[in-house]
Amino acid sequence: MSHLSEENFNEMIARERATERPPLNSWQTIATGLREEGIIRDPAQGRWTAQPWLRAAAAVVLVAGGIAFGRTSASRGPLSAGAGDASQPVVQSLSGKAVSGTPAFRSADEAWETLNRAGAEYQRASAYLATINSGAQPRVDSASLYTSRLAALEQVMSATQSALEQAPRDPVINQYYLATMGAREATRQQLARPAGLRLTGF
Repeated sequence: MSHLSEENFNEMIARERATERPPLNSWQTIATGLREEGIIRDPAQGRWTAQPWLRAAAAVVLVAGGIAFGRTSASRGPLSAGAGDASQPVVQSLSGKAVSGTPAFRSADEAWETLNRAGAEYQRASAYLATINSGAQPRVDSASLYTSRLAALEQVMSATQSALEQAPRDPVINQYYLATMGAREATRQQLARPAGLRLTGF
């Protein structure tokens, strides 16, 4: 390879600028070469533009197929729900059994009434279990344990009560409040028992 002088290089640039060819990096030049090689086609030669009725027929088939599939799958229900009413979700209960559906409420007040009734039943069940569970061996410091637990539950009660004042219809805060109230009542009953009958845990 021979080295060019700066003068020869400048002459070469001047000759190249004087030619009447389009530049090599313009799209028109590149597209012309690609069309000659058969890599690209003109838009008028495209398969879909040559037959516009075919495009419309494909759209009709897609829409009709989607409607038919939607109608048949809607009548069967979701695949994961299994047997039963597909409009009601399947939820996992605390006992591990699957419970299908949710109760149908006619109003929000009815739902709140059910929630409050369930909370009251939870408190009664908690208190009952606390009174009959005397099979465990008592700890020496069970009175101080129950006293500190009761103090902590009182703090939780005051926190949930202030939260309920700000959001009285919040179901999560209501559930925390009711659970804390049940635990507090059970702890009070444990403290009221004679020392030999207290539970070691709750």
